[in-house]
Amino acid sequence: MTADFLQEEDEDEKPQRPLLQHHPLAQKPKPQSLFAAAILFTLCCLASLWSWQVGHDSDLAATQNLVFEQGQYWRLFSTLLVHADIAHLLANSGLFLIFGLFLRNYFGSWAFPGLSLLGGMATGALALLSYPADVRLIGASGMVYFMAALWLMLFLRYADYLSWLHRWMRAIAFTLVVMVPTQFEPQVSYRTHAIGFALGIFFGWLSSPWMKPEDANTRVQSYGEDEELLVSLQDREEELLP
Repeated sequence: MTADFLQEEDEDEKPQRPLLQHHPLAQKPKPQSLFAAAILFTLCCLASLWSWQVGHDSDLAATQNLVFEQGQYWRLFSTLLVHADIAHLLANSGLFLIFGLFLRNYFGSWAFPGLSLLGGMATGALALLSYPADVRLIGASGMVYFMAALWLMLFLRYADYLSWLHRWMRAIAFTLVVMVPTQFEPQVSYRTHAIGFALGIFFGWLSSPWMKPEDANTRVQSYGEDEELLVSLQDREEELLP
């Protein structure tokens, strides 16, 4: 009787987590979700190639003087597309495509390209205001840092198939390993990176209550009242969880 009592107590103390295989963030991203990021990256390639052929990037780059004094606000978008050289373009491409895929697949078109583009333009605007009037900023680095922070905030809130500690450890480890530079180059605007990351955290926190992934509970309920199936799924969950 004592063993049965302890077993029942252990069962009651088990954490109640969503079914892992039916949680939206545990699903593999759909290949078609990469389409929007691929289009934007293609625009970056074309704009950069054009600027390299012409020999200067001033036609697309943004400065505080051009944007805020001459009213050429479209440059806040065009400057995201043009890059200094192939190394600069490739350095941004990996994280841009990855987070473009994740944000679009799990949180929809408002997360990417909608909020991501707005965040990239806002990052550029704030960065320009912090520099002298004629300093030019080019590239999508600020937008990439915004997207990374936005994803991390949404991951922290909605990846509830993991414990809070596990989520925080993953987010902190990723930030330290991937987002923090190991060497500093004078031509790189680390200030823009920091502004983009801070804005991504803020907008991720601000939008997370309503920018939700697909509800896992509704997917489980679609199986109806078949208790045997639900029990088998719960047993499978216990095998998958660490």
